[in-house]
Amino acid sequence: MDEKVRRVTALSRGFELTFQGTTALVTGAASGIGKATVERFLDCGIEVLALDRSVPQAVTRNGVSSFPFAADVRNTDQLKQAIAEFGRAPNYVVNCAGILDSTGFNNVDREAFMKVLDVNLVGAYQVIDLVRDAGALLSVVNVTSIEATRVVALSDPDPHPAYSASKAALTMLTKTAARALAPSGARVNSVAPGFVLTPMAQEHGGQENLPPQLGHRVPLGAFARAGQIADSIAFLSSDQASYITGSELVVDGGFRQT
Repeated sequence: MDEKVRRVTALSRGFELTFQGTTALVTGAASGIGKATVERFLDCGIEVLALDRSVPQAVTRNGVSSFPFAADVRNTDQLKQAIAEFGRAPNYVVNCAGILDSTGFNNVDREAFMKVLDVNLVGAYQVIDLVRDAGALLSVVNVTSIEATRVVALSDPDPHPAYSASKAALTMLTKTAARALAPSGARVNSVAPGFVLTPMAQEHGGQENLPPQLGHRVPLGAFARAGQIADSIAFLSSDQASYITGSELVVDGGFRQT
């Protein structure tokens, strides 16, 4: 290793993310990417209002604790109550709450279709709108999906129109919110995960190893861990991403490039 490479490596070891804010709100916090994001914020010394339909487990890391609360993102009264009981205006918002109904494409019931849109899209908007009104917002990260821009029917040959449509719309909500919130200094970005080993993925057939039909399509050759997506969310929320807004960070192990 030459001297220049050694110098860069040594500097990178001392690089840390910094945050102006001290509080965050994370939806879908009971498991998967949401739970990992709560833990990552706590690692950074940020108190977290952790929301899910059932009360998430309280987490303490490095002396900083989460504030778990049961709230459905479709219910604005529950969201307002959660923020009021938290007692502090969130500086960071991460919309992880999402559902995937395995309906297939044909004959999707309207109620089932609208439920996915309400949770994955309208719920995210309601959270952003409520926190924006509190006046302390610095950053929003919406968790979308590679299925927002590409039909993925490899592990399951029948696509899910409601889920894909909701994530595509959430991508556009990110861009419009970025434009709307920019004058106040708040940034809005999205993270688009690929195949992540979460309870949702396992419920729909995900295992420790990528199935054969996926293995050769993901250059990095493995499912992402929820913590790897949380790392990307933490970066977009941090001061080091202070000039990034309206952008999408794809975290898919290279799948889109194949």
